[in-house]
Amino acid sequence: MASADAMRASDRDRERVVQALQEQVGEGRLTLAEFEERSGQAYDARTVGELRKLTDDLPVDPLAPTADLAPWQRPFPLTDPWGRPIHGQRSLPPARHGGPAFGVAVVLLVALAIIGGIVAVTTGFFVFPLPLLFLILMMSRPGRRFR
Repeated sequence: MASADAMRASDRDRERVVQALQEQVGEGRLTLAEFEERSGQAYDARTVGELRKLTDDLPVDPLAPTADLAPWQRPFPLTDPWGRPIHGQRSLPPARHGGPAFGVAVVLLVALAIIGGIVAVTTGFFVFPLPLLFLILMMSRPGRRFR
């Protein structure tokens, strides 16, 4: 064994190999029986070399360093349903709130103001819609984003 292959494997290394094996099952290169056998061997492996042997006949190298890869070549980080990273990977940046929703709210406010003006001109009395007042108050709160 080479010196890198003789190094002790970490739990993260084992998880990366099992994840790569799962992807190969999805692509049809491994059967479920082969996956079960290899994933069991991955969890029992003590060295990096033992883990590399499990993917030698597959077109992946889950233990390859990703620092020298371009951003589009790096593996996509996995997250749970709440956006937290799985297995120590970094998650995607949080989604920004207030962008498109704020624009839609502004358009609705303008539309309601125009409709209110048309109603005031045609009927002779001004009807100020209560929802419009509520939206204006919610949007004008300092330090708060409209969600």
